[in-house]
Amino acid sequence: MSPQQKLTASRVIAIPGKPTRDSDFAEFGEIVHNPALHELDDAKYQSTSANQGTATKWLDVSRLSNHYNLAPSKFPARAVMNMFVCEPRELIHKEGADVLPIKILERHPFTSQTFIPIGVSPDDVDTRYLVVVAPTLPTSTRDEPAKASPVYPVPQPRRRRGLLERLRRGRPNLFTNDYTPTTTPQPLDRHGRSITPKGPGGPDLDRLQAFVLRGDQAVTYGPGTWHAPMIVLGRRMIDFVVVQHANDVPLEDCQEILIGANDGGSGLVVNVG
Repeated sequence: MSPQQKLTASRVIAIPGKPTRDSDFAEFGEIVHNPALHELDDAKYQSTSANQGTATKWLDVSRLSNHYNLAPSKFPARAVMNMFVCEPRELIHKEGADVLPIKILERHPFTSQTFIPIGVSPDDVDTRYLVVVAPTLPTSTRDEPAKASPVYPVPQPRRRRGLLERLRRGRPNLFTNDYTPTTTPQPLDRHGRSITPKGPGGPDLDRLQAFVLRGDQAVTYGPGTWHAPMIVLGRRMIDFVVVQHANDVPLEDCQEILIGANDGGSGLVVNVG
């Protein structure tokens, strides 16, 4: 199936002028780095001594999520580790600024995906990579490309329960003293944020965001998060070790959507300075 196209008004996306913190990325996934160097005021990280006292072990710096049990094919997924050798992108000099057009977004509906750069020093100011992400539109949004998302299960309409049934479901069994909660707890990350798939909605291009990361920072895209393919900035390639799940069903492993302009302009571009 060829990707659908989504049109939007031309716009320039600015990059925050401060280092990217995990809390800045909360809606889309996690930034993975040494909390002692990057998140000194964030008490949600937990650590313990390891390796006979020669190391600090930071717990749950990121989660590897597998939700392929929700996939229609029911094919089991396996954890995979690939390497992406990414060349620097060529920038366009326009109106006194270096910009990069965003022409495509993708998502992995049922798995997280972690990009881990190797061999890049944090002091290498000429080698960075750009992370571009977009929130997921609610399914009720009119311009949401529903046909591009057939892999997501369609939620069934909720039947209105009678008063007696609601009372029975909300109290313990009188004979066994058992209690079954009416809702299933959602998996959470260390900050208490949900790590369930985002749902079948298309990308919200009006809220597209861009972040620049250094060589000592990895990034985890949460399950179903819309993101651009990896973009390397600078003069040299970056090798990324990429960890995710996959079941080899193309539409369940990855979905893409093309981005175009509806006003004859240059579309969405990121000003990388």
